[in-house]
Amino acid sequence: MPARFFKEKVAECNITHIEPNRPHMQQNLSTTRRNVRSHKAIIDATLKLLGSSGYVDFSIEKVASEAGVGKQTIYRWWSSRADLVLEVWRDRLMPPLAAYDDQIPLRDFLENSLLSFGQRLSRADCRQAAICVLAEAHRDPKLYKRMEEAIYAPRIKLIVEACRQAQKKNLFPKHFDIDLLIDALYGAVWYKVLIRFQKVTRPYIKNLVAQTLDKN
Repeated sequence: MPARFFKEKVAECNITHIEPNRPHMQQNLSTTRRNVRSHKAIIDATLKLLGSSGYVDFSIEKVASEAGVGKQTIYRWWSSRADLVLEVWRDRLMPPLAAYDDQIPLRDFLENSLLSFGQRLSRADCRQAAICVLAEAHRDPKLYKRMEEAIYAPRIKLIVEACRQAQKKNLFPKHFDIDLLIDALYGAVWYKVLIRFQKVTRPYIKNLVAQTLDKN
């Protein structure tokens, strides 16, 4: 059929131009932007409250008030205060992971890994986040599993891989119990920060690693 026929039919139906559903698209974009702003406000409020008032006085109500959002907005993304704090702990409070470089001594790698972790854990907001999640995880096995996967497992995996690489190159004794080594090093850091309420320093970490390695 000639193109003229279609033009005539369109004219008969009074169809001039079909606009995309722009208001709907704009509404979705606006909603996304509000969600991003609200999410950031909630995370920032959580960090502020953890650092200033700690775990005991921390609540979803206070986060909502500080962030300027409704409680239902928070519960839409997190099922509990511990879930919220765990995300903040993982994404905003933990230092970035550094893979092992076999060009540097294993001892230096262990010192650097422990120091970055310990110094971050020594911060008031990070320490309170740890206390909050640990307290709730004792009653919630699923939360404990998420905490393990988010906080412990990635760091332990890197140290295990580093020790095994060093053992293959005869740079680290093969008789070493790697699991026990990790317990001794990280256990000491957790104890110093969460039990004794002391900050982790470089001299402390150097002495800890030396004492642990040289005794075996």
